[in-house]
Amino acid sequence: MSQNNSNNEWSRRAFIKAMGLTGAGGALVLSGCGDTDIINAVDIEVRKELVLPSVDPADFVRPGLEVYYASTCRQCPANCDIHVRTREGRALKIEGNPTSSINSGRLCAMGQAGLQAHYNPDRITKPMIRKGGKLVEVTWAEAETMLKKHLGKKNSKLAWLTGATSGHQAVITKAYLDAAGSKNQFVFDTLPPAVGFAANEKMFGHAVPKLDFEKAKLIVSFGADFLGTWMSPVHFGTQYGKFRNAPRGTLVQIEPKMTLTGSNADRWIAIRPGTEGHLALALASLLATDSKYAGNISADVAASLKDVDIDGVSKATDVSIERIHKLRDMLVSHSPSLILSGNSAEGFEHGSQAANAILLLNMMLGNVGETILPRSKPAFPDLQPQLGGWAEMKAFIDGLADGSFDTAVVYGSNPLYQAPNFMEAEKAFAKAKVRIAFSMYPDETTMASDLVLPVHSYLEEWNTSMPAYPVEDGHLSIQQPVMHPVFGEGSTYGYGNIMLGLVSELDATFKNWESYEAYVLDALATMKPALLNPPKETVTGQTPEEGFQQGILAAGFVTIKEAKASAIAAKAVAVDLPKAAKEDAKYAYHLVPSARMGLYDGRHANLPWLQELPDQLASVVWDSWVEIHPKTATKLGLIIGDVVSITSAAGSLNAKVVVFPGIHEGSVSIPLGQGHTEYGRYAKGVGVNPFKILTPQFDKDTGELATHATKVSVVKVANRGKLVTRAHGDLVLESAATSQKGREIVRTVSSEEFDRNEKEG
Repeated sequence: MSQNNSNNEWSRRAFIKAMGLTGAGGALVLSGCGDTDIINAVDIEVRKELVLPSVDPADFVRPGLEVYYASTCRQCPANCDIHVRTREGRALKIEGNPTSSINSGRLCAMGQAGLQAHYNPDRITKPMIRKGGKLVEVTWAEAETMLKKHLGKKNSKLAWLTGATSGHQAVITKAYLDAAGSKNQFVFDTLPPAVGFAANEKMFGHAVPKLDFEKAKLIVSFGADFLGTWMSPVHFGTQYGKFRNAPRGTLVQIEPKMTLTGSNADRWIAIRPGTEGHLALALASLLATDSKYAGNISADVAASLKDVDIDGVSKATDVSIERIHKLRDMLVSHSPSLILSGNSAEGFEHGSQAANAILLLNMMLGNVGETILPRSKPAFPDLQPQLGGWAEMKAFIDGLADGSFDTAVVYGSNPLYQAPNFMEAEKAFAKAKVRIAFSMYPDETTMASDLVLPVHSYLEEWNTSMPAYPVEDGHLSIQQPVMHPVFGEGSTYGYGNIMLGLVSELDATFKNWESYEAYVLDALATMKPALLNPPKETVTGQTPEEGFQQGILAAGFVTIKEAKASAIAAKAVAVDLPKAAKEDAKYAYHLVPSARMGLYDGRHANLPWLQELPDQLASVVWDSWVEIHPKTATKLGLIIGDVVSITSAAGSLNAKVVVFPGIHEGSVSIPLGQGHTEYGRYAKGVGVNPFKILTPQFDKDTGELATHATKVSVVKVANRGKLVTRAHGDLVLESAATSQKGREIVRTVSSEEFDRNEKEG
């Protein structure tokens, strides 16, 4: 090979690696693929190609003419594909992309509220630097000087925390950290089930196997709120509709606090928190008496199930023996089925073991290969979603606290709000010599930083991303600006553009792109040989390259060819669950922090549309509350609207009572989302954050925070106060969940009078 060819080959490899397009194990899967945009580009010189922006005034400055752009929703890790309607250069409405396999044209309330995130009046519009103990607005030139001073060099003590990430933002962030000599990259998202992912990986060989709701005749969910906040609720909502079509599937939801999914179930079972794994083992033990089911797992695992005490499980779980046997009968008579493990079952020190016990049922029932399907090996691993978890958050905070890190950078995460009090995140963050935040809003972490860089919203920025739950293997969503920056050019900048500038200071390969837009479009063009059915349509005067680019931007996503998935080699795992915890006289109740569609984990508390969205079950708006079972409320002398103090060994908080029948009698539940001390006018000072009083307990296998293991006391501190709900403001009725304004619009009867589910059982 000539020296020139050798240099070209090295350059091609460098380009492909820079775009995150190497295969598993570092293989260059695009080598020798034929013509690509990069390989044929003026022999690896700096590109001078003119790329017209998709959002050009000629496109939309026509009075009354609507223009639609395909892009990607970034309101949660599901990353649904969207269409954005614009007129006169302004985004007006967001809807689902009807051709997307993720959301099939549908979009949840959080996605619809993306417009308020985009136009939010509390967005940061100028960079800020801490001077004299206060953040003051500065020019971008001054901010860039400080940024390059601290990040334009190698630093092994640099720590970088992001929210859930994927696609080319993940690639360029990692490329920068590699160039800077830092291995301290952390990813944290509060809700994706990291414990469940680890259990799936151990048992099925993939963290997120495909789930076929439509084929299942029975779904038994241990706390997986797939219609509310679990992984990809819009997609699962569509699948649930198909599951309900004839022949109608049956849903059983087992959880300590009713979720949106639980409210739609045929049978909702309130279980004592932390005992879900024991119930799963009891069901497995009953199944194991039949060789048909015992034969699907190893002999040693089957033998371990013989000693399960069904009577003891019934007492520990508060699920009657009769109901346990009925559940077993349903599992036998409804095949194939699908058994799901969710956050409320996994949020304990034995969470991994509970997940293993629950997933074991799928193996025994023969669901693997029927409703639990394999994944293909990703063609481009660097683009895969990274969701992280509490273990990474703790490692980030611990490293700051012990001085392992001297520079902290945060993007897309808010550790000072999310971390429980016992982690002392504020104290640890303050120890860093330099704290930098890429942020849209004045949240708690941003306002404690030394340098704040205001970034574009996802409706103003280029990117690619992959969904947390991929419906199709290889699905890559394309995010493009649908309008010019709300606050004008030069006010905010895209995270990708800032990162491209930073990494270019340390790795000359990245100097070949003048903008992040060019980087993303080049990557997509280079991927063309690896895409399934790439667009070929062109109009008069267009080159094939221009036709390809226009086609993928109009579609909003591409599908990467991947090798056919091999069958799942399921591996049964022995389960070792501790005995159910004894009652604690001081802290008698389990705290259930409940995520809900809307405010989610608190990231949407600054959006009035979502503050105004009534809770789907309690109907409360603009507040926090404590859900307590009617029998527990009677025992404690509480009525709806009373203020109680919820106290754990780690702290206490006050909130108003909502008497709610959809909760285990030994539990109290506080919704997530409120309790911000910063974050703009709509969020600051509203409600409480239950994460703050969690106690330091962690899953023994994964190190994840045991979010549902905290025990609390409940003490009344004030009589009924004002609590605003959708139905009424002064709460003269007993339960916010059952109000019909005094009219019997829907006839209700007690479960004692008529238990339809049990009669159908």
